[in-house]
Amino acid sequence: MINPHHEYRVEGSHWVSPVNFEDEVTRDFDFPRPLGLIDSTLRKTNYTAGTRTTIDGYLRIAQALEDIGIRDESLNLDWWGDDEPNARELELVREILAGGFGFTCNVYADTLLGNGEGTPKIDPCSTVDLLLELGATVIGPGIVEASSPEAEARQFAQLAEVTEYAASNGLAWTVTLAQAGRRDFDAMMRAANEAVALGARRIDLMDSTSSLGPEAMRVFIRRFRSRLTTAVPLTMHVHDDFGLGTAAAIAAAAAGAGPDVSVNGVSYRCGFPPLEEVATSLEVLYGVDTGIRLDRLQALSDLVYEEIGIPNPALKPVTGRYAFLKSTTADVLSSLRDGVRTFPPISGCVHADVVGADIRWVWDRLSTRAMVRQLAANLGLEVDDDAVETAYRALNDAIDEIVEYPRWLTPEQAEAVLREAVRTGAPSRA
Repeated sequence: MINPHHEYRVEGSHWVSPVNFEDEVTRDFDFPRPLGLIDSTLRKTNYTAGTRTTIDGYLRIAQALEDIGIRDESLNLDWWGDDEPNARELELVREILAGGFGFTCNVYADTLLGNGEGTPKIDPCSTVDLLLELGATVIGPGIVEASSPEAEARQFAQLAEVTEYAASNGLAWTVTLAQAGRRDFDAMMRAANEAVALGARRIDLMDSTSSLGPEAMRVFIRRFRSRLTTAVPLTMHVHDDFGLGTAAAIAAAAAGAGPDVSVNGVSYRCGFPPLEEVATSLEVLYGVDTGIRLDRLQALSDLVYEEIGIPNPALKPVTGRYAFLKSTTADVLSSLRDGVRTFPPISGCVHADVVGADIRWVWDRLSTRAMVRQLAANLGLEVDDDAVETAYRALNDAIDEIVEYPRWLTPEQAEAVLREAVRTGAPSRA
């Protein structure tokens, strides 16, 4: 944990606003202790269209998740109306459960409970048998909204039957409530309290359509917790349709529900709350112990992008290419004078070392003559005003000659242009 004392400034780590830790801001926070963060990277990678991930790649990601501190992983095994489970999901679940990883896997299956309308096509107890055979220790039936009081009663009876069978075979179980933000609240609470009474170890709430804004999320979680007859841990699953996935996940955590996350926000549609954003925000801005090795976030992020074959968005927070890139005038001049790892950075609140990221500067079209003088001094070159002007123009000309992205000079290129301009008194190509 990097901010156990809720400090707004820690040398070499971060410098944020002290307002984050004022009583007016924090008095209503109710973060779970310990925080029940749950990861969905493996199943969400499987749901991300067009990825090239191999089973070996999944296993490498799983090992990295364990190494970074993930203790709860969520997996899916769904039939999707077929007579057999999805082959790709089945292979993934089998290999992960057999991998001997240090995290607990909660396996959700869509055949563990029906909608209360007649006899389920697939016997839920046969699904329990399959999950036992695969090595599952925790399973997750999901309760969809029933269409009538009679259907609800049948659902509850089926839930009692399947969970009693699971427990008799040594399985623990959670329960998933999908479309939590849009379903009838009273009916949802009946289902939640029924599950708790039967022995659910945790309730996983899902707002997969991003129906709850961050402010509504906090109210929703508090209301839900207040209506539980017996307190059990909660998690909240949200998506990023409005670009608020991280904010909504943190709002849920502040109200008492562990956030569901995935590395790089991998998922279908608009993505998911990224592990690296949620964990870094909680640790730095809220002083919450996530149990995550933040210094390994960049390496984990890079690994997942490599394994799935999706490019890392340059402007992505925390682990994107630009997150710790020094390109503006003040940033580059500071890097030249004091080194790229100086603290505090001119821009940004978090030092790159916190997340294990690299720092570099580039020479952009925003360069100044002061930067020329500093770079020359770093290289041991004596320059007068005329030499500075010549080098300044040479550097800008070199950038203008670049026709494709990225239109900048690396430190090595900038140094070469400067040396040549000082040596000859004329511009030179990078």
